[in-house]
Amino acid sequence: MRRRSFVRNLLLATLAISGGLSASLGMAAEGEAALPQTLFTNVNVFNGTHNKLYRDQNVLVEGNLIKSVSDSSISAAGATVIDGGGRTLMPGLIDSHVHFNMMVDGGPAGLESKTWEEIGAYAVYAAQEWLKNGFTTARDMCGMHHGMRKVIDKGLIAGPRLYLSGGCLSQTSGHGDFRHESSAVGQFDRDKASTINLGITRVADGRPEVLEASRLNFAGGADYLKMMIGGGVSSEKDPLHSIQFTPDEVRAAVEAAEQWDTYVSAHVYRDKHIQRGLDLGIKVFDHAQFISEKTAKNLKAKGAFISPNTAAMNRDLLKHPVYGNPNGPQYPKVLTFMESSKNLFNVLKKVKPKTVFNTDIVFTTGSRMRAHIDHEKWFFAQGIGNFEALKALTSTGGELAALTGENNPYPGKLGVIEEGAYADILIVDGNPLEDITAIGGHHQWLDAPPRGPEVEPIRVIMKDGTIYKNTL
Repeated sequence: MRRRSFVRNLLLATLAISGGLSASLGMAAEGEAALPQTLFTNVNVFNGTHNKLYRDQNVLVEGNLIKSVSDSSISAAGATVIDGGGRTLMPGLIDSHVHFNMMVDGGPAGLESKTWEEIGAYAVYAAQEWLKNGFTTARDMCGMHHGMRKVIDKGLIAGPRLYLSGGCLSQTSGHGDFRHESSAVGQFDRDKASTINLGITRVADGRPEVLEASRLNFAGGADYLKMMIGGGVSSEKDPLHSIQFTPDEVRAAVEAAEQWDTYVSAHVYRDKHIQRGLDLGIKVFDHAQFISEKTAKNLKAKGAFISPNTAAMNRDLLKHPVYGNPNGPQYPKVLTFMESSKNLFNVLKKVKPKTVFNTDIVFTTGSRMRAHIDHEKWFFAQGIGNFEALKALTSTGGELAALTGENNPYPGKLGVIEEGAYADILIVDGNPLEDITAIGGHHQWLDAPPRGPEVEPIRVIMKDGTIYKNTL
């Protein structure tokens, strides 16, 4: 039994003994303030799990939970009423791979030069942007501890619910070793490397060091761990073929996570690296675009998740000034990535492993950042179909959030429209099952026309029972 549930049950028992418990648990006790209610009327509901719209529905929110979903009228005296006008009501979106502490300008070198207050200001900016894009939950995948989450949860700044990895775990010369080459060879003072000193990344070599780094993350409020077990595209010290961390080092992180009733997520691309991670106990595979059908079936059988960002599979990436530069260090990796990931969508559609949505944007702000988010929504839906994409953006993302077990900062149900779930709700123009532009998807990417921070088809954004946008 979760501690929160135990405390609630103990309180209810105490009130019952003292005679203070009302006859109906659905009624407020005498003298107790009633929870605020919001009633959405005249909406068509996509519930996050079924490939259909439930027509002419009414949805009642009480406090921060969905109290009722019905095709009959709902009596709620005193409720704030929002008439959806026949639009689609659906769960708030879940982005399962963000980097809010890496949304600074200037790339890795820019990050290395920033102080905490500047990094924090960029992170607040990113959190506000993601909420405006319809994301009521985000899973931060490198470098964020629970400081900003506390401020968001107090209602002092706007932002999504945050699930956090803490500092991503990297070996020396791994995907998370951001040090410049001049400081990465020979002796170096680890405390003078800013991304390491600030806990954005944690370079650890050896089992004791991995255990220490993992536990430091949990001390900082991490909900799970992220580990770099293979090479990356954006990084320079690690080729894509490189295998990172020894089996014993990976097992150390898995053991540390299991002691907290949570999991390890892996940065990985190559098929054999994914299989290696499965064998070592890793539960979530971020990127993983080179996965084979055989490995995908094994991943599905083990109940693991895949979290691919897919816009980079679009050959428009070659228009990018960094990734498309034939003389740049990333260019050969980009070409290998594109060739090796060409079967991803076919594998996902055929095997249907647990798949979540992933933007993975770093070092980008403003209109370019918004264009990336919009295009990722569209390209992902084009690849696996609107319904599967919407499930990844909602209910399957909610399943992944729950994988944190007793370490879950938000132990209620996410990503669905049903009684008892968190009241994270969007109302959008049109039917996203037929047209992904209803949630802001856009077919253009690097050459997309600039837009402002608002996504026009998203008319209402509610998170945790609070309205953050209403243009109806």
